Amino acid sequence: MLSRLSINSLEVKPVQLWSVALLALLTLHGCRPTPVATLPPTLKPSLAWPECPKIGGMYELQGEALPGSMNFYRNRDNKLTLNAMLGVAAPADLAQESVRVELVHDDTLELVNRYDGAITAHQLDLQPEDRVVCEHNRIRIHRTRAEGGVAEEPLRNISEYAQELTVEGDGSLLVKTRILNQSKSAFWSTPVPPEEYAARFRRLD
Repeated sequence: MLSRLSINSLEVKPVQLWSVALLALLTLHGCRPTPVATLPPTLKPSLAWPECPKIGGMYELQGEALPGSMNFYRNRDNKLTLNAMLGVAAPADLAQESVRVELVHDDTLELVNRYDGAITAHQLDLQPEDRVVCEHNRIRIHRTRAEGGVAEEPLRNISEYAQELTVEGDGSLLVKTRILNQSKSAFWSTPVPPEEYAARFRRLD
């Protein structure tokens, strides 16, 4: 009798172990994290998310430099305009003569310049590799652009643009721009001291 009980116990143990292993596998399968959907790599960042403050409106074209900041953009011949601070091109005559600019806020930012019957509109160039961070009264934009780096031109120039747009209590737009340039080749890298600009643009509407 004892020998038969011992044999039966030996036969049951593998079955019990198999049941425990199966239960563990099912438990682990159920605990696997749910796959997270990722955005396509070709999708450009958008400024139209609800988290982004709405900054569209009419502003003075030339801003007031903050204390301790330069009152020109990159060189003394360029005024501290909203177009320059956002990196949005504008014809020189419009930038020199007009006093206001319309900022259109949608998926990106568009600046509409008007002067003496002429109208031009240019958008902020956002690419999939750029980053946008929004807060309740602030938008941060980080863009990286590279030139060169091909066989005929091994030297590669890389520019990083960091822009911060803050809506103030009176509706004015405070814009801070930081530019970091560096040249890279297969053998060396040459950084350039960063450029920093900060200006306040009064809202006119």
